[in-house]
Amino acid sequence: MKRTLTILCLLFLAAGCIAQTPGVLPTAPLTGFPEPTADGETAINQIQGFTHRSPMEGETIAKVSGVVTVVDGEGFYLQSLVPDADERTSEAIYVDLQAYVNLKRGDQVLVVDGWVREWNPAGLGENSLTTTTLVAKHVTVLKQNHPLPEPVVIGQGGRMIPNQVIENDVSGYVGQSKQPIDPQEDGMDFFESLEGMLVQINNAMAVSTRNRYNEVTVVADSGLDAGIFSSEGVLVLREADPNPERIMLDDAYIMMPGIHVGAVFSDPIVGVVDYDFGNYRIQLVSKPVLSQNAPFKPTEAQAVEKDWHLAVATYNLENFNSLQDVEGSRQIAWEIVEMLKAPDILVLQEIMDDDGSLDSGQVSAERNLASLIDDIVDASKGQVVYKSLNIDPVGNADGGIPGGNIRTVILYQTNRGLRLPAAPTGKADEEVGLRDENGRAMLSLNPGRIWPGNSAFFDSRKPIAAQFVFNGQDLYIIANHFNSKGGDGPLYGDQQPPQTPSERQRIAQAKAVNMFVRDILVINPKALLVVLGDLNDFPWSASIEILQGLLDNLALTLPENQRFTYLYEGNGQTLDQILASQALANRLVNFEVIHINSLNLPREASSDHDPVIAIFDLSALE
Repeated sequence: MKRTLTILCLLFLAAGCIAQTPGVLPTAPLTGFPEPTADGETAINQIQGFTHRSPMEGETIAKVSGVVTVVDGEGFYLQSLVPDADERTSEAIYVDLQAYVNLKRGDQVLVVDGWVREWNPAGLGENSLTTTTLVAKHVTVLKQNHPLPEPVVIGQGGRMIPNQVIENDVSGYVGQSKQPIDPQEDGMDFFESLEGMLVQINNAMAVSTRNRYNEVTVVADSGLDAGIFSSEGVLVLREADPNPERIMLDDAYIMMPGIHVGAVFSDPIVGVVDYDFGNYRIQLVSKPVLSQNAPFKPTEAQAVEKDWHLAVATYNLENFNSLQDVEGSRQIAWEIVEMLKAPDILVLQEIMDDDGSLDSGQVSAERNLASLIDDIVDASKGQVVYKSLNIDPVGNADGGIPGGNIRTVILYQTNRGLRLPAAPTGKADEEVGLRDENGRAMLSLNPGRIWPGNSAFFDSRKPIAAQFVFNGQDLYIIANHFNSKGGDGPLYGDQQPPQTPSERQRIAQAKAVNMFVRDILVINPKALLVVLGDLNDFPWSASIEILQGLLDNLALTLPENQRFTYLYEGNGQTLDQILASQALANRLVNFEVIHINSLNLPREASSDHDPVIAIFDLSALE
């Protein structure tokens, strides 16, 4: 623990609870909890203890009493009527019933011979915290309609939630640590200290839209003491701030309404603290009441205003197949034309083969891309026509949905003066090379794959490079979709700090692309070069810093509170990025993220990523 605290008093009460001056915590673990009272009853806070696992794990507790706060199909939450004054010890516990008992909220009950179990909701050995439960068969109702305990207020007027640190006292596995929790500083410990208890959030504000799992993330007190917010109301992830003040709401006991970013809740939110899927969450006990809940209306991209301006964009379309999702393709086409203003060069990720998710051995995406291009023509009334640069992968060699054969594709407008220097189109296993033609870097394949045999790209998308000529100048596009972060540890997982094993592959991928960029710049130090795509990592990460090398990351030109292209568990984060060589970055006209999807309800979103677009001034140099 990092605070120096003074113990003013430690009194053992007849009820078997620990009392001390409110707000004052011991500096070291207590030597033990009080023994059960004369009637053999043990307090819930004794069972919970002040570490992440119960000090009584595996023991059978003769008697435990309290009031039922929530009942579900497998058991109920039981909360003490005689709390202690130690904020580290939760006053509630989940009782896993092994026999039927007719219980209701407000029943005062006695649990007999309950076995203390630490239950891992993700399964044995998984990187997940455990929850302390009582496994019991014998429950006696002592009284009905007992008043429920007052919920603990999270925020102003109650217990302040940490707003910067998730866990900094444990390096390793939290469940194996005997370190007393520190709920005043560590967000993980804060929620652990309230495990199973009734809590209340006043003046809640949504920082996410209801996701596909019917979860919504909020902050208390209208965001007072919370991290930086975007103009849309998104809580933005930063390198040293994972935003532990985020509170996830879940729908185990209610029907979650459609909630949008920035929604305001008129009534206090009440629920019980739960843990599952690597996250603490509040299981609501009543449907939330909202006073303001308007969907976000994204702004349109800035249009190219001059003939010598060139727009380059990247957009992850999330397992896109125009032939399987006709309406979805038309929506994407409309977005490209109306929202993105038809970028001159558009890099797309997650383009599936022609039969989509069917694992048939098909790898061609010719019909899929042709259908999308036709939809764009229709959406633009014939004004926008694209050609595609695509290299079909080896079947099931690039990751993603089995049989989907997702790949990165480059579209370019045919009526904007873009021209490809003559070179063969590369194949899946062919590596693009460079040759020096009087200081001009020429691709041996156009388009071609960068180092497809490198182990860095095993079971992952291979970068595709293309060379264009625009207004008499060479422009190099390197389109990417780096390895997914899916295997990384959750922020509230058992292993702390969270491990990022997937980053090793992204670092290797970044090195491979960076070497190719350097080879171009060795031939022509003033080359106009763009590296872009879904890079699946944050601008401050090791992989992106390596990738950046001699490039400028245009995401950093945005105000810090506007840097997000993806919303995950209430954290706005930048995964989709555009990097440019210095010669090109110096000619940047505009850079922006178009929040088409991250702030929409899942059924209203075309993808889970937002597109990113940059406009450059490619007027001829004198």
